[in-house]
Amino acid sequence: MSTAVVKFVSRGTVEPKSRLEDFIRLARYELNALIPSEDWDLPTWNAVGSFITKGQNRENRRLHYYRAGSRANRDGTVDGTVLDRSYIDFAKAYCRYKHATSPVQFENQIKRLNALQFIDAAFRSLGLVPQISDCNPTVLNTAVTLAKEGVGAARHYQFALYIEQVHRFCREHRFYNAPFQWRHGVRKPKDRTEELGDIAKEWREDRLPSPEAYSALAHVFRNAETFIDKLMSAVSAICCSIPIRAHEVLQLRENCEVREPAMLKRIDSDGVEYVEEGEAYGIRVWPGKGNPPQMKWVPTVMVSVAQEAVRRLRDLCRPAREIAAWYEAYPGQLWLPAELSHLRGEEWITKRDFGQMLGLSLRTSANQYLRAHQDIGWRTVTARAGNIDEICLADLERHILTLLPNNFPNYNGDESQLYSKTLIVLPYNAAHLDRATFNCMIEDCTVQMFQSWLAGSDGKASVFERWGFTERDGSPIEITTHSFRHWLNTVAQLRGMSDLDIAKWSGRDPSQNKAYNHVTPEETLSQIRELLEENGGVGPLFEAASPERIKNPVSRKDFLNAQIGSAHITDSGICIHDYSLLPCQVLGDCLGCSESVFVKGDAKHQAKIEGRLELALVQLEQSKAAEADGIYGADRWTKDHLRKIEIMRRMLDIHQDDTIPDGTIINLEAERQDTEVAMALRDRKDRDGENATDSESLDRDAAEALETMWDD
Repeated sequence: MSTAVVKFVSRGTVEPKSRLEDFIRLARYELNALIPSEDWDLPTWNAVGSFITKGQNRENRRLHYYRAGSRANRDGTVDGTVLDRSYIDFAKAYCRYKHATSPVQFENQIKRLNALQFIDAAFRSLGLVPQISDCNPTVLNTAVTLAKEGVGAARHYQFALYIEQVHRFCREHRFYNAPFQWRHGVRKPKDRTEELGDIAKEWREDRLPSPEAYSALAHVFRNAETFIDKLMSAVSAICCSIPIRAHEVLQLRENCEVREPAMLKRIDSDGVEYVEEGEAYGIRVWPGKGNPPQMKWVPTVMVSVAQEAVRRLRDLCRPAREIAAWYEAYPGQLWLPAELSHLRGEEWITKRDFGQMLGLSLRTSANQYLRAHQDIGWRTVTARAGNIDEICLADLERHILTLLPNNFPNYNGDESQLYSKTLIVLPYNAAHLDRATFNCMIEDCTVQMFQSWLAGSDGKASVFERWGFTERDGSPIEITTHSFRHWLNTVAQLRGMSDLDIAKWSGRDPSQNKAYNHVTPEETLSQIRELLEENGGVGPLFEAASPERIKNPVSRKDFLNAQIGSAHITDSGICIHDYSLLPCQVLGDCLGCSESVFVKGDAKHQAKIEGRLELALVQLEQSKAAEADGIYGADRWTKDHLRKIEIMRRMLDIHQDDTIPDGTIINLEAERQDTEVAMALRDRKDRDGENATDSESLDRDAAEALETMWDD
């Protein structure tokens, strides 16, 4: 639905009540968002035309202006109480205005409405009439408390944010009789991707498919016999090849394959890497309506699998695409197979022909279907009364045409994509093992169908249960449509792909990579130890394990493993400090730490250091300017920036040093760390005009001062 955005500007000298009335009047009569204006007074708004989703557009996009706790039914009715008249017009105006000025997905629009419902419930729980102009901190705090019931910490935090948005909107537009400042005060839940420990590890592993799941899917892909197993295993194969969303793979176009000349890396039988001319293979993905296509290149090792999967999908769905092409060319007419084309124009058809059209093999199935659908006429021509002998073809045609997908012939409402040009189109009911497949109708392959095949639903077994596959411990295999994407992103992180490349490959903003990175600290530690064993290390930390030394008390491998007790990523490299022995003594100064290492040739680390160096150079100029202005303490910032700049330049020089093999673990020599006593003594010497650059003298004086403190 097209909308004309009209910004609300409140009159400054009138009462809040009048400003609120002006706002409601503007939203009701001058905006064209969510619903037609004539539907304003309805307690439920059917806003299906205002939300286009990338996956599957549904018909149940309804906004119910009822009190919190009401229950919406599938038919659009609601069991509950409508919002009070004194409050409902503001709620409707807020939802309509916000959607016109700041449109969001339907799920977030529902959260806006939920926030309004919680505020209404807070008024009533305090014994007050719901009037937004009478809102106060107690009402909002109560609303936040009510929003906590029955939901987790993350969803409660989201509700609190949307309640605060309502408050800010009302305060900015001066709808309150007594204006006030307010914040929700709910602590943001900790990012699960940053947690450590067994619970966090289990949470990360739950988002990744197990090896048993991949082995099972590979077996099904090679040995599938039924239509649904052949189709869904091919979809899974594509999901294993590129980081593609479930709705994206199900909406691929028939001409999605792309081949281009490229230089490809190969590995010979001796493990030596070489480059040769070849062909890059990719899949063109259309994320959603109006968005440009994205090219997702398939890794070389998965090219043959992805090609076979696309070829299988094209062959399996060719009959359905041909039926779709018929309906596109002859709208309003029923498609008939060649062996039944002679029936076109007939008034009555036999039950046998009817069963062949709808894939009903048994006579009783045809009878059950006709008795369940009273809109299809039939008659008896034999001597047996009440027997279904012939079916009205016009009624059957009218009935079957109602089963065409929504927005047909445009796939998911996208005018640039026809069903006949879509890779995956199904014969009607082909995805259901216990239903007859209609031979004359088509349907979408939905995300729900894919998820149901993977995990089962409504008491139906998953593909793993039907084939007898379980996890190693005998438990059921559990996997979601999004697990493949998490797994591929984690593999890319493990293999050192840059954040920008991962984001481009996945089709998202680089800031969202963290949610898909499930590399554990143990895996990082294992990688560092493997690189150290293969390529060695450079720096003071590894000198004791130098192979040139003789009579080593322990093996070199054991010594290096002992040196690296843990590993976690920092902004300047990898921290290998063993926290089980001692807390970090230089927290926040990783650049100058003796227990910080980095991998030579790591493009991600090099790019990160280059960015930090650029920022440090700007900060150095600022500190120098402050020092020139005589600002106290600026000289210390200048010295600190100079020290860090020197370390970062040394790191970048090592990255560009061809004499050091890529993959070598680098440990820079740590600089002397000032103690509080040493800094105090230096300040005193500076004040007294003495030489403050003699580090040995400072260390000696610091030691003497500490000894005196202990004596005291």
